[in-house]
Amino acid sequence: DQSVRLIMSIPVFKPSIKRRDMHSVLSCLVTDVIGPAVLADDLVATAAGELGFEGGGAVREYTRAIGLTIQALGLAKGDKAILSPLAPSAYHRAFQERGILPVFADVKEADGCLNPSDVELKINADIRALFVHAPLGRIPDMKAFNGFGIPIVGDIGEALGARNIQGETLGSSCNFTLLPMEPNGIATAGGGTLILARDKKALSALTESAESLTADAFLPDLNASLGLVQWREYPHALEARDIIAEVYRAALHQGRHRTLSEPEGEGRGVPFSFPVVLSSGMNEVRKYARKKGVETLPAFYTGVMEGFPEAGEQCPAAKSLMMSTLLFPLYPTLGKKNVQLIVKVLSTLP
Repeated sequence: DQSVRLIMSIPVFKPSIKRRDMHSVLSCLVTDVIGPAVLADDLVATAAGELGFEGGGAVREYTRAIGLTIQALGLAKGDKAILSPLAPSAYHRAFQERGILPVFADVKEADGCLNPSDVELKINADIRALFVHAPLGRIPDMKAFNGFGIPIVGDIGEALGARNIQGETLGSSCNFTLLPMEPNGIATAGGGTLILARDKKALSALTESAESLTADAFLPDLNASLGLVQWREYPHALEARDIIAEVYRAALHQGRHRTLSEPEGEGRGVPFSFPVVLSSGMNEVRKYARKKGVETLPAFYTGVMEGFPEAGEQCPAAKSLMMSTLLFPLYPTLGKKNVQLIVKVLSTLP
């Protein structure tokens, strides 16, 4: 009985790849000259052009992409950089490989984004850079961070299509912005990360940093072709996500739990997944959802706090969110029946 139930349950993430996407990948492989990264260059140029960057590059590995931005900013072993305790675990690996010492600033409990006032407290002459990711499509206060006058690396892997409170593309004011295109992404290339540079100076520093890489470090054309197809589709995918998120929020509102708050003003968040911040124990809620056929995942268990336990001690709001935030399935291919089931579960959570 249990095996049947496991097969039937709705997974938290599912790559939104359609059959016609794969058809385009095949035709592109058959017709295009697969040279060294012709399509990867296309993908980077398309993304940079639409999002308002000078240019960039595309590599296979997320960790390597973070490492390249560290190098391009001229950071050396022993240098310090500010990081959110809720950042993805790839930051732990990249910082360790390069010998960068993370200085943790706490987040706002309302939305999980870095708290500018805590960042300000942590900034001193030793801090060489600030790494800002948009957790689960929520919008960090980039205007405040730009005011600190230190280099910034943004990360919109969970926030493609998001806009900041001034209505600009999220990340457009950062020296570098990372866009991981992993299988769970809003637009996926089946893996790989784009590194987008704000201006000519940043781009030439990035190009120089990438010179020593071997060919296999870059994004293969097979992935880039899928990325290009997905890039054309992602505005539609966002519309579908928005509709589902709205229904979920209304359902959740009937109970005693909350979700991460949305931005004010011109800001536009992105429903990367559906986070529920619990006011009761996580295990009980997970058990209840699983019994109803809905899988859930702790939102921040696999973040950098795993590798840097001190981050949780220094940042109480981040630790609290890590212990209480659960992800529910939200993606365009869920289908009406599954959405209705999840709505029912959300409105009756223990």
